Amino acid sequence: MIEDQALPRKAIGQGIGSHAAFICIAAIFMSPVFSTLLLSSWNGTFSDWQSAARLFFLPALYLEIAICIFAFVRGFSFAKLFACSPMSVKIFFALWLMVFFTSTMFADTNQSAALVGTGFWIVHILFFMAVAYLVRMDGIEALHLETLSVLLAASAAFSGIVLYGFANIKGLDGDLEWVSYLPGFAHIRHTGYVFAPAIAISLAHMAARPNKLRKTHMVLLVLNTALMLWLGSRGPVFAVLVASIVCMSFFSEMRSFRFLLNAAIAGITGAILSLIAPLPNHGAFGAIQRFWSSSSDPTAFSSGRLNFWSETAELILQQPLIGHGVFQFQFVSTNAAGIYKHPHNSILQFMFDWGVIGAGLLVTLIGFAIHAAFFKAKPSPYVRLVSAMGFTTMLAFSLLDGVFFYSYTIAISMIFVILPIATGYSNPKSSA
Repeated sequence: MIEDQALPRKAIGQGIGSHAAFICIAAIFMSPVFSTLLLSSWNGTFSDWQSAARLFFLPALYLEIAICIFAFVRGFSFAKLFACSPMSVKIFFALWLMVFFTSTMFADTNQSAALVGTGFWIVHILFFMAVAYLVRMDGIEALHLETLSVLLAASAAFSGIVLYGFANIKGLDGDLEWVSYLPGFAHIRHTGYVFAPAIAISLAHMAARPNKLRKTHMVLLVLNTALMLWLGSRGPVFAVLVASIVCMSFFSEMRSFRFLLNAAIAGITGAILSLIAPLPNHGAFGAIQRFWSSSSDPTAFSSGRLNFWSETAELILQQPLIGHGVFQFQFVSTNAAGIYKHPHNSILQFMFDWGVIGAGLLVTLIGFAIHAAFFKAKPSPYVRLVSAMGFTTMLAFSLLDGVFFYSYTIAISMIFVILPIATGYSNPKSSA
C-alpha cells in the first residue's frame, strides 16, 4: 500500500524518545470518553454544536485534524508519500479522487452537505497517512500497543458505566427519550461502535498475550459485553463472532483451549449480568431480549434494515456510475425520513455515494491496504493479531451499520490497518 521509501527512515524498534504516535492514537481511543463527558445534558437539551458533535462523532474528527497538523509540523508530506506509493495504488487512488469530486459537484440534492462530507473524507485520508508517518517515525517500542489495547477497552467501559449510571439515576421508569438523549451519543445504537472494537481488542490480547494483563482484559471484556448487551446492541455480536471465526483460521493462538475457555467465561458472564441488570422502560434496551422477541419477524429482527437495503439498491440504479454524492442519503431516501444518514451497509453506502465505479475503486484500495497490512508486511505477531481482529470486526460490522460513515469508527478501522503497515517493513539501509 505504501512503499518503505515513503515512510521515515527508522528501523523497526528504534524509537527516537518520542511518544507522539502513542499520544495521538491514545487520543482517538479515548474520544468516547470526551464525548460522554462533554456532550451530555441532564434534561436532554443540547446546543446546536453539541447536537452536531453527538451525531457525527466530531470529537474524533477534531482529533484527526489535530493529528494531521501535528504530523505536518513533524515533516509529514502527502506529496512524498503519494509519489512513493506503488503505481497501482496511484492509479486507483487518482481515479477514485476523480469520481469522488465529480459526485460532489453533481450532488444536486444538498450541495452544502456534500461539500461537508467531502471535507470529512479528505481529513480521513490525510489522517491515515499522517498516523502511518508518526508510527513509523517513533518506532514500535515507543507505541506501547499493550497499553493502548487496555486504553481502548477501558474507554468503552467508562462510557458504558456512565450511561448505566445515568439511566439508573434518572429512573428506569422515567419518561426520558432513552434512544437519543443518552450522554455522548445521538442514538443508543451508536454505542455499539464503541463496544465492538473494545471487545475485539480484548479478545485479541488474551489470545496473543495470555500471560500479560489477562485479568485486566477479562474484567474489561465482562464489563463491555454486559454493557453492550444491556444497551441493546446486536450488531457487535455478529461482528465479533465473524471476526473470531476468520482469525481462528489464520492464528493458532485464537484456537487454543485456554483462550477459548477464557473468552467463553467472559462472554457468558457478561451476558448473565446484562440479563440481571434492570432495564429502562424502553424496547431499545436488552440485546438478548431483542434477539428473542424479534426472532420470528425478519423485518423486526433486522431493525428495518431490509427495507433500507432494498430501497438503496433502487436509488443506486438511478445514479449507477458516480452516485448521488456523500452525505446525501438522508435527503434522497424515503425510509431515512430526513434522519438516518446511511443505508446501514458499507457496500451499499459506497455505491450510493460514489456509484459502481467509485465503490469499485475504493474497495480495491481497501483490498490493497489489507494485502499490504496482513499478507505482505512482517509486523510482530502481537501487532498482526490485534490489528487483524480489530479490523475484521469493524469490516464485518460495516455490513450491518455505518462504520464507514462516522469519524470515530473510520479512524479506529484505519489505525488497525496502519499498525502492521507502519511497523512491518524494515528499513533497507538499517537491515542491510
